Amino acid sequence: MTIPETVPTVRESTPDELATQRYLLDLALQPLDRFDGFTRLEQIGGSALRYQLNYVGYALSMAQYTRTPAFTGYLADAQATMIRKMCDKKVWGYWATERLAGYLRWNPDPIVFGNVMYTGFFAAMIAFQQTLNDDRSFDVDGSLPLVWSPTRRYDYGYTSIAEAIVRNMRASKHTMYPCEPHLIYPMCNTIALVGLRGYDRLHDTDLTGDLVTRTRAAFTDHGYLTRSGRFRFGRGPAGLALPPTLSNDAIMTYWLNGVMPDLAESTWETLRRRRIVGSGSDVRLRTEPIDHLDVGSYRMGDAWAWVNVLCAAREIGDTHTADSLELAITDRFRFETSESGARKMSGVSTWVSLAYALSRFMVPDGLRGLSAGDLPAAWTTGPILAGADYPDVLVAKAVTDGEGLELVLRPGSVVRRSTLRLARLTPAGRYRVDNSAAPAPVTVTADGTGHSTLDVDLADRTEVRIRPL
Repeated sequence: MTIPETVPTVRESTPDELATQRYLLDLALQPLDRFDGFTRLEQIGGSALRYQLNYVGYALSMAQYTRTPAFTGYLADAQATMIRKMCDKKVWGYWATERLAGYLRWNPDPIVFGNVMYTGFFAAMIAFQQTLNDDRSFDVDGSLPLVWSPTRRYDYGYTSIAEAIVRNMRASKHTMYPCEPHLIYPMCNTIALVGLRGYDRLHDTDLTGDLVTRTRAAFTDHGYLTRSGRFRFGRGPAGLALPPTLSNDAIMTYWLNGVMPDLAESTWETLRRRRIVGSGSDVRLRTEPIDHLDVGSYRMGDAWAWVNVLCAAREIGDTHTADSLELAITDRFRFETSESGARKMSGVSTWVSLAYALSRFMVPDGLRGLSAGDLPAAWTTGPILAGADYPDVLVAKAVTDGEGLELVLRPGSVVRRSTLRLARLTPAGRYRVDNSAAPAPVTVTADGTGHSTLDVDLADRTEVRIRPL
């Protein structure tokens, strides 16, 4: 099979990248009702929990896609947990007040009308999780219950979320529909299109139809895309036009690459030409006062602009600029490592730290490939590492060629011996296991369902290769 061009070469996570992933996993694997480590100021603007949950999910999905496509285990569990946390009333309950204030109608349901900032971002999370893990558990109504009170609940699933996106888009004169009442943001609607097209691809439907074409036309017809090639942050009633921002241009670049790659290229070219100066250690961003705001905390600072421009450079494949931006970010901002070994940016909001974490796992056309479901057949049928203990086993690389499995593991705790759980082996098949930390190969035999276990001793860096006999 010819692998699509957009499928990235699977790379091994560096120890520093694994430390970044530990930050994501420590946020994601806590109990459903806990939000330790998340910014909690209010639930309407950029500090809202939903955006933080979204970006944890996106970053974990990107890490799986580009580093460990043959590992599900706690990485898949973490993505599913983020999706379930989106159903917590603390995350979506804001909409009842917003709809009442903005539309003079009382209905707490956050999905049926408007509110693309919840629905669209949510759909993209599910699309990525289903693409990588062949998991359809969130499809049916009731799999994503939104409980308002003992007597009122809204039973949703991915299907009804996708249908709501379509209804809202087709009912809008601009095709795009509002986040806050009467305010339409192209960024949020672009992310919604990624989630909607993902649904169609995964379920062999065509709910999207001409909505990508119509949205593209709306960008110019309704003044969201300026003549200078920059996107307005949003538009509202009575001619309200929110100005372009550097971070918004960057975010549009990497999300557009999943649905309108040519427009992503031109948006990046405008950004790079007009707003990035120098290279290497001398790279600078031409920022304006509006760019000096951490949208996740409402404090002053330009980290939000820097990390999103880095994400855009990584996605669009401008490796030289991306490397320069990475160096500059490391020099300009502070980082901290927890006692558990989790690394994140410090002195910034959680959302900024999460966007930076996403950048660590992005590769050229990574989001485009994940959005399109560009996975070679071997990834969907070959052996996988289905279970490992966190944080004892950190999975730096996991890839299958359809027959065997290649792993790179590192210890994440004082535990040095652990049991791996393997799946999608040939039923009753025998496999040779070479472990760089073991003196000699061993043999494992799959059960009748293609499952087996393997005890491994972990060195600092341990390669494990599993091949059929």
